[in-house]
Amino acid sequence: MKALIARWEAFLRLDRLTTASAKFRARTVYVTALAFLATQIVNAVQMYFSYGGWILDHTLLVLAVTGLSGSALTLRYHADFDVFAVLWGGIILIGVGGTAIPAGVGINSALLSNMVVGIVLVAILGSRRSLLLYCLGAVVLTGWLHVNAAGTDIAVWSDPDYVALRNTQRTMQTGIAIVLVGVVMALLSVSLNGLFRSLERSLAAARAAEAAKTQFLADMSHELRTPLNGVLGMNQLLLRSDLDDQQRGYARIVDECGSGMIHVIDDILDLSRLEADRITLKPTPFNPAKMLDSLVALHQANARAKGLRLHLSVEPGLPDMFVGDHGRLRQIVGNLIGNAVKFTDAGFVAVSLRGQAMADERWWLNVFVQDSGIGITEDRLTRIFHRFEQAEDGLANTVRGFGLGLAICRELADLFGGEITVRSEPGRGSLFCVAVPLEVMRREDGAPPLIEDAAAPPGERLTG
Repeated sequence: MKALIARWEAFLRLDRLTTASAKFRARTVYVTALAFLATQIVNAVQMYFSYGGWILDHTLLVLAVTGLSGSALTLRYHADFDVFAVLWGGIILIGVGGTAIPAGVGINSALLSNMVVGIVLVAILGSRRSLLLYCLGAVVLTGWLHVNAAGTDIAVWSDPDYVALRNTQRTMQTGIAIVLVGVVMALLSVSLNGLFRSLERSLAAARAAEAAKTQFLADMSHELRTPLNGVLGMNQLLLRSDLDDQQRGYARIVDECGSGMIHVIDDILDLSRLEADRITLKPTPFNPAKMLDSLVALHQANARAKGLRLHLSVEPGLPDMFVGDHGRLRQIVGNLIGNAVKFTDAGFVAVSLRGQAMADERWWLNVFVQDSGIGITEDRLTRIFHRFEQAEDGLANTVRGFGLGLAICRELADLFGGEITVRSEPGRGSLFCVAVPLEVMRREDGAPPLIEDAAAPPGERLTG
């Protein structure tokens, strides 16, 4: 049987179809055509003996069989399944109407079952537009049959011979509809089961590959970081030795490049862990104002070297202590401050801490990082948080933002249940905001604050 099917598919040239969907539709076409041909031969023989000869229904039947079978053979030359959907839906509606209208019997269960066959076939083969057109045609035909049946002589329906003949005909038509729908749905079931098994195997393979990739990145990051730390350590010893200005400059370049490489390695490792859902937050008590103060102090030297004013402002009235993953929040904000300093050539970088109380001792903690840099164009603004995406400034054609850092920041913010937003305008700078929900840790009354509020320089106001 499989060899026969393979030869038939080779005859129809189904091997030229490249997608599983197209091959499934093609098989639906020719299997339905074969089933329709076989059942209608039986139907034609039954009608000949029931009606005592050739009638109009036989002519309609021959036309329907010819149209369906002939159209199936055109699969050798084209695979426009919308054509099959419209053609076959039309043949079914014409067959139902041609059978019922002359007799004036209206719609019945046998005719309805044949219309259901049309719905199944058009839904599988065609587009939503084809299905809508078929359903509208079926509704119009049903109404027409109802109106046509109103003028029929009811007395004819009381003839026992006529009733027996109609019952036999209905039985045959219903049987044909059941066979056709059963064949198509069996083919659909087999195809779907095969598809699900294939998807399950692919999913298992993808999970194994993901685990192997994560393990590989973890191993490689360790293997790369170990010798790199050795190089940087020796370079630090070299910097403390007697060097002339040119040699010291070279050593500092080595130190900066090595530090940048370690940062990239850490980003790649974090990204792989995020993909594998292996990063979990570890809540601990911390002071967000003190954390920001240390971050600003860390980047202050780079800012001064570029002539930038880097300052911190803390909203009065914020609780001193919160409970959250201090390290991951520091990673997010540190990346934003580092980007702002790195890509701002003149002016200022302002960091602001604000909060908004919620219920159940929780607050929305908002950290704003604003710079006076060149800004980001609107068409690139939505892409800077994508992995391996960088945003050009649109004016000097230089790159703004890391390819991984901002993507990692957004995914870490999602782990907190928060978000990162950005507003920017070319020539007027950018404003990043990270907002995370944190639980307040109540301190004893009278305990002094851990950090004094640092006000922004006069004339510098944050917006957001």
